[in-house]
Amino acid sequence: MKRIALISTIAAALTLGVTSCNLELRPVGTIDPSNALQSIEDAEHFRAGYYISLRGRVSSNVTYTGDLAGDLFHATTGFGQRGLTFYNWLMTTVDGDAEGIWSAMYSGVANLNYFITNANSCSKEDWTEDELATLQIYKGEAFFLRGFYHWMLVEKFCQVYVGNESTYGVPYMTVYNPTSDQTQYPDRGTLSETVALINQDLDSAEAYLTTPGAVASEILTADAVKALRARIALNTGDYQSAISYASALVNSGTYPLISDATEFNKIWGEDSGKEAIVQLQGSYPNNVPSGYGFNYVGYDPNNDIYSPDYVPEQWVIDLYEDGDIRFPAYFQFVTVTLPPGNAKSDLYIFTKFIGNPALKDPNTNGYSGANKLKPFRISEQYLILAEAYARTGNNGEAYNVLNTLRSARGASAVSGGDILEHIFDERIRELMGEGMYWNDIKRYHKDIQRGPAQVDAAVYMPSTYTVFHRGWGDHRYVWPIPQEEIDSNPNIANQQNPQY
Repeated sequence: MKRIALISTIAAALTLGVTSCNLELRPVGTIDPSNALQSIEDAEHFRAGYYISLRGRVSSNVTYTGDLAGDLFHATTGFGQRGLTFYNWLMTTVDGDAEGIWSAMYSGVANLNYFITNANSCSKEDWTEDELATLQIYKGEAFFLRGFYHWMLVEKFCQVYVGNESTYGVPYMTVYNPTSDQTQYPDRGTLSETVALINQDLDSAEAYLTTPGAVASEILTADAVKALRARIALNTGDYQSAISYASALVNSGTYPLISDATEFNKIWGEDSGKEAIVQLQGSYPNNVPSGYGFNYVGYDPNNDIYSPDYVPEQWVIDLYEDGDIRFPAYFQFVTVTLPPGNAKSDLYIFTKFIGNPALKDPNTNGYSGANKLKPFRISEQYLILAEAYARTGNNGEAYNVLNTLRSARGASAVSGGDILEHIFDERIRELMGEGMYWNDIKRYHKDIQRGPAQVDAAVYMPSTYTVFHRGWGDHRYVWPIPQEEIDSNPNIANQQNPQY
């Protein structure tokens, strides 16, 4: 099994990052940290590497694993047990998805720490003022990403923040220090300590990363910092900060909401970039993103059949009202062909990430499955703002913000009832499949309650999985720290999450 201990990961990460990104830098062990950055060109090579790495850390299993553990989808009879561990709540300390996410985030952090250390050593004697100013922006991006990666670990491997501030956080890595001296390995600290360190990194990002925000920016900007800070503030109960950051973006006028159905569909079908605070670069054939989705479509162009691994539950389909422009953009009614015996069923499949045709071989048929990645969109900021208002008792403003978003999507205004429940449902309608749902469930203390299938015959073990229930408080709402990490770091040997 692959060793994923933090320090071992760090020792290997820079070499892996360099060779896979063709940055033409010497391997770890042959670079003297004091002269790793000789020029602005060297800095640009490092920067290219951490942007390439970012694409892999906001896509694929990072986004879909939590959704499969939730109650948005049913596995079909043809899913081949892909994703079964989380779908069936069989999380263990040796689970490959959890290990992979843990390792990916820390390898990214290692590269960032290496870059920050070397960037800090650059001086006026060797660099021009313009070069140093550019380097400061690159440092700001690195501080942003270091905080971002640690936050993504918190979302999955820690308790929900509010009320659990003194429980375990995650080891926070701020220096590049590959060593076999186990006394130097970090412990987990408390959750509040981890979040404080994340916010310190974002303070640095805010100071250095001065690139103005722009629609569909392919690079991180000052607005990206605001977007992440709003997300973290909402989840840590700092609602006034969430209001401040989110409202600055919502009211900026830079990212207008789309209300036209055709243009909204192009956000995903063509990666138009509209409403995106950040839309990462992607191009065919050398820079094709791995994409968001699991096998939600499963289209075989040679036989013109759909055989998805997972399909939306009936309650998700029912969540949208007639006229909502998101529904035809996210779902298609098709005939699926599934085992046993190529049985056919007519139902809706999830096609939000059917792919951008420009990111596939133009000589092939079918869907590409690849989209330019959009880690921050303005609609999320509307939802953050509405929820933060609601959690501070300002329901009037919460409804105003929520209904502004709904109006743009062709949905009717809501009023009365529980405003927080309205917002929770709207987050599903808007953000489904983008990796937000797991953290929403935790923040809202929701049970996992799968419901009726669209078509029972299409679903794997319907008698079990259409009534599958896990109550809030089940220990598996917090993922296990990978066992090899526990075994390799004596300072967290007794800091495994409860009941693993």
